[in-house]
Amino acid sequence: MGNIHGNLSKEIQGIDREEKWSDLWYVFKPKGFDKTLAQMDSDERENRRKIDGSVQAMQEFAKWYE
Repeated sequence: MGNIHGNLSKEIQGIDREEKWSDLWYVFKPKGFDKTLAQMDSDERENRRKIDGSVQAMQEFAKWYE
């Protein structure tokens, strides 16, 4: 587990992709980014993982939230 800092978008943004693990994909903007996860391309998402170091925590939050 870990902490993922960021903000929630006021509206759904982005496109559906195979990598989507939750509907939070459309509204979560990681700290330091002006885009939701659904708006990021694969390179941007990979770079984000290197910065915050934890994707598992977001997946666990999504399970809890749903």
